[in-house]
This record gives sequence, structure tokens and C-alpha cells, in this order.
Amino acid sequence: MIPVLKSLPEDRSRMTCRRLLTKVPALAIFLVVSAACTHSTPQTQQRMPPRTQDRPLQDRIKSGERSERETWQKPDEVVQALALKNGDVVADIGAGSGYFSRRFAGAVAPDGKVYAVDVAADVLGYLQQEAEKEGLRNLVTIVSQEDDPLLPRDAVDLVFFCDTTHHIANRTDFYRRMLPGLKQHSRLAIIDYPPGGDHAPHPPEQLVPRSQVISEAGEAGFKLVDEFRFLPRQYFLVFERR
Repeated sequence: MIPVLKSLPEDRSRMTCRRLLTKVPALAIFLVVSAACTHSTPQTQQRMPPRTQDRPLQDRIKSGERSERETWQKPDEVVQALALKNGDVVADIGAGSGYFSRRFAGAVAPDGKVYAVDVAADVLGYLQQEAEKEGLRNLVTIVSQEDDPLLPRDAVDLVFFCDTTHHIANRTDFYRRMLPGLKQHSRLAIIDYPPGGDHAPHPPEQLVPRSQVISEAGEAGFKLVDEFRFLPRQYFLVFERR
């Protein structure tokens, strides 16, 4: 039991406190550890961030397509690291304005295909217009459900998530629902912000730690096979379907 101090004269109070801490060193240790834990990075996501699709469309497009993003997102290096080739089929989950989808479409052309998947039909409309302007005829949009990407059966070689996993409430179930759309030796790539990072867009409790990503993907039948460390703000994990 932790003793309670009654109101005492200042000098006597100080002496009493010193005696208590001498007799009960565990109390001091408990308080220090408790304070440290209060400010530590959470080991799991504690709550969901605000929904992206609730923001105005033009804000989402501006954010997704901002030019300075190349300096830290390194999209060309990401595409190169994934070693895509002609004929591959990619599903970009949470595609948004198509920042990566359009690049993937070029990387797998002329015989490959990209499914740009998002729950927001309005931003996919913008993406489809941009793809047509760029002559990307191998890019198909899918308006998905929040718990199911609605992928075509046995079609996809690589499922790609960038800045998306922290917006999915039940990720393990989501991964399992997308399994029928994946080929036998398909891959899963996940890029996201670690909690507590200097440039994280949400508070730590709204983001997904790297360890949790690995655990959840493992529960859904994926094993970690590679990790790239060239992104200054995010982790970049690649899994293979077991």
C-alpha cells in the first residue's frame, strides 16, 4: 500500500518524504517507470485515424501529388526495388490519386495490369482521367469495400499498400479476404509510418508499428522476405504468400 502524506509544515514534510522514499524505494521506481511508459511509443495501434475519404477531393489530390513527396517517398526507387516486369499484375490498395498506380502501370507494360483500389469513387475518377491523359490503358480502377478489396480471382502478383494500412480497421481479416485474388507465389508490400516518427501524419496511437504489421501479415499467411531501408520516414516491408 502506498502511504498518503497529510498536510505538514514544509521542513517536516520534506523529512517525511525522504524517510518514505528510503523505506519504500519501490515507490520511486514505480513512479519513474510509470512516467516513462506514459510517453513511450505504443506497441500496437490504439485507435483509428480520421478517414481520408472525408477530406475534400481537391485536398486529397493536392496531398497525394505534391512535388516534394519525391524527396522522401522515392517512388522510382520503390518501383525499382519491387523488381516488376512486363506482364506482372499489381493491386495498389488505397491508390488515392494514383501516385504509385501510374508508375506501376508503366513498369508492367505492355502486357501487365494494375488494379487501382480505393474506397473513394471520386478520387478514382480523377485517377482514371489522369491515366487516360498519360495513355495508360492497362490501369483499371476498383471501388472497394472497407473490409474487402474485391480483387479479381487468382489475378494478382503483387499487392501494394502505401500509407494505407493504418486506415484499415481489421487488417488480418482484410488480408485473408484478398487471398482469393492472389496468385500462388504472390507478394505483399507494405510502406507506412512508424509511430512517433518526426514526420508522421498522425499521433503514435493511430499508426501501426512495424512489429504489428509483421505479426498480422503472418497470421494471414504471409512471411517476411525482404526489408528496404532507403525511405527516411517509413518502413518498407515485403512479404511472400506461404
